[in-house]
Amino acid sequence: MALSMLGAATTAFSAPAMMPQQQARCSVEMAIAKPSKAMPFLTAPACQSSGLAGADTGFDPLYFSDFLDIKWLREAELKHGRICMLASTGILVQEFVSIPGYPGYNPNPVEAFSSVPGEALGQIVFFMAVAEWSLNKGKYSMMTLFEDPERAPGDLGFDPLKFGDNKETRARLEMAELKNGRLAMLAFSGMIHQTFVTGKPLFASLGDIFAAP
Repeated sequence: MALSMLGAATTAFSAPAMMPQQQARCSVEMAIAKPSKAMPFLTAPACQSSGLAGADTGFDPLYFSDFLDIKWLREAELKHGRICMLASTGILVQEFVSIPGYPGYNPNPVEAFSSVPGEALGQIVFFMAVAEWSLNKGKYSMMTLFEDPERAPGDLGFDPLKFGDNKETRARLEMAELKNGRLAMLAFSGMIHQTFVTGKPLFASLGDIFAAP
């Protein structure tokens, strides 16, 4: 009897259990409270509040920034963007310009790559590894670098013209680099796939398109 009275008293002073409909409504309210700026029908990913340039738009539909370090993601994005800016320029220029007397020259970038000896490709990979190791200060992974909260992703200390001395100019240029890098990743992907499909260099395949009746 005493136990029954104690149970009743406990139930009387406890909050009523939330009904399934109430739980669903609360979930919807939370989703509406913090929507993604880029995709308002989704909740805001962690990158939206990271403070990094270009991340406040909240475009992360797969929520990578919720379980991966946002600084690591940004560093990887900047590296890929910088490489693709160089690659996009290279794929355009090499169709018309080559090293004088180079025997393996081919205006088609895919065929040119396949003509490079395996030893030369191994050297490229080796120097890439050395560069990564050097930039990571002797660490195997750059993840350990982000233990320093002051380290900015992608900042290699290379600024010979001192653009970064002005905070406003630095912020504008950082955003410009990020946008151009993203565009270059799309551009290079499109150009190399066009070469795969047509089997011809970029401008040669474009010429065929415009020449077609």
